[in-house]
Amino acid sequence: MEYLLQSARLELRPCADTDVELLLGHWTEPAVRRYLFDDRVIDRETVEKFVIASAASFQQAGYGLWLLADRTDGEFRGVSGVCETVIHPDLLFSIAPSHWGQGLATESARCILQYVFDRLKVARVMATVDKPHVISVGVLEKLGMTLQEERLVNGNPLLYYALTNQDYRAEDSRRTG
Repeated sequence: MEYLLQSARLELRPCADTDVELLLGHWTEPAVRRYLFDDRVIDRETVEKFVIASAASFQQAGYGLWLLADRTDGEFRGVSGVCETVIHPDLLFSIAPSHWGQGLATESARCILQYVFDRLKVARVMATVDKPHVISVGVLEKLGMTLQEERLVNGNPLLYYALTNQDYRAEDSRRTG
């Protein structure tokens, strides 16, 4: 499978039909859905649609949602990926709460950004985050993403971040140079 990625601690593979139950359990955890789905409990059909859309996105754009597994024991760690929106690719991640605070969101997102910028030559990636979710805001800023705007959507303050391929390369050269 050409979409397999690896980071220092993680194996990343595209989400598949066989992951629907695992994703449903993960995305309906109260701590996870609090910001990812605005505390809405999603159903199996919604998860299936995400998996189908991700598979189509991999076919059309070369990216989608990756399941994160520990490289040593294969244990589930979360989901990270890039989803196509109407205007631009949008970065997202959700880590299993038992593995919060270990840097896995940053590690997996950095791996995916490297893939989309280096291999796919994507020009720009966006990310939308709830303003109160300061941990995710910190992850986006560690990745070199910059705040573009703030909007109130359905009463929720949302922050819109972006990273261009050019800025990614400049940041990457600072890290490695």
